[in-house]
Amino acid sequence: MDIRRNHRDLSREEKAAFINAVLTLKNNINSVLRPGQQSRYDDFVQIHKNSMGRGNPLVPNPHQSPLFYPWHRILIRQFELALQAAVDDPRITLPYWNWQIGGADNPFTSNFMGGNGDNTQNQLVTTGPFSNNQSSFIVSVWDEGVGSAGLRRNLGADGRLPSEEAVISVLNITPYWLEPGGWENTSERELHNPVHAWIGGNMQEAVSPNDPIFFLHHCYLDLLWERWRHQHPNVPSFPQDDLINSTLVFHPENELAPWSQSFTVQQTLYTTELGYRYEYW
Repeated sequence: MDIRRNHRDLSREEKAAFINAVLTLKNNINSVLRPGQQSRYDDFVQIHKNSMGRGNPLVPNPHQSPLFYPWHRILIRQFELALQAAVDDPRITLPYWNWQIGGADNPFTSNFMGGNGDNTQNQLVTTGPFSNNQSSFIVSVWDEGVGSAGLRRNLGADGRLPSEEAVISVLNITPYWLEPGGWENTSERELHNPVHAWIGGNMQEAVSPNDPIFFLHHCYLDLLWERWRHQHPNVPSFPQDDLINSTLVFHPENELAPWSQSFTVQQTLYTTELGYRYEYW
């Protein structure tokens, strides 16, 4: 059973191992979707780009939809398994970031996620293991055409990060889906979207997984879905009867599947059945 933890609780060695796995997936593992044209890491960027209606759009779109949490749960779990396979180390797991930036909670450090973009260089990240200055982390998938090969961020330029009070408030909302004020609807709008906007750069685009912080962000959202489920044991985790047995879509019909197994919504409702759990609530 894989155990996911807060990034602040990882040792220096564990953080280094995670970074190495990301860089290996980016630079040494060939694509399944476009062999010879991009890396296996880039496949996850491509999948998310399609899911946002760009490139070769996925139908149904899992954003602003009841499918948001189940779909992203599978995406980041498959990424986690790909990291393990890339370095042949089953101890590698996704850490999460709970959107605090003080002290040890700050992931934007030179020895972990790297810092902000340089406003004199089109917001290119110039520090940390995912900057072009320090490693081979080349952006290869863009929303349109060909863009910057470097990771870009503009921390804090657009809005603010969700507060602990906002998290507590949203966790009290039921049911799972009710337009416009259900758990999914509100949490995607008030907890998910502001983080993408606050980080800026690549994270404000359909190709947001170009920034590795995407996976730490969505790992925390996945944890919050677990917290919500346990906080409301008598509320269905996913009450949409017409969707519960539907198969989640990760590739258009005219493209290769990114992994061999398919998943229904029902199969995503319990993390332990997918082989992982969280260390702390």
